[in-house]
Amino acid sequence: MTTTTHVPNAPLTRDLLESQLAADCRERAVVSAEVLEHRAAGDLENNDAYHGAVGRLETLDRRIAQLYAALSTADVEPSADGTVQVGSMVTVVFDHDPGDVTTFLVGPPEQYTVVGVDVCSPDSPLGQAVLGTDVGDDRTYRLPNGRECTITVKAHRIELL
Repeated sequence: MTTTTHVPNAPLTRDLLESQLAADCRERAVVSAEVLEHRAAGDLENNDAYHGAVGRLETLDRRIAQLYAALSTADVEPSADGTVQVGSMVTVVFDHDPGDVTTFLVGPPEQYTVVGVDVCSPDSPLGQAVLGTDVGDDRTYRLPNGRECTITVKAHRIELL
């Protein structure tokens, strides 16, 4: 299976992420006040305004978590030894099959909706396998079903967000 990943044309900057985070935090304060106001009206079961505000609050909370995750790798500097690290965009081949190639960002999974590319947690088996590798390195890791998979690193670079 081949997965094609499109990297955004204009990388997100720390300033843009911080600006969006500040705006979302301000909006969260407003929506929180609305939730309290609508809750005070009573009869929560039939209170559409209350449920709408709670839904918006949940959406904002998810977005804020994603922005914090994106900021966690926004200023990553390349490692001194030039190997894969958190914040690296990595292309790997699975089990030496040139038709089974994928590209992903090593970082918190919450970044997916912010960066728009596949994200691999550094705590996952695949994430642990690629950390510290360089182009041409092979690593084997155990899949959740108990089988082993071998990856070969074809390319990597720091993706500045």
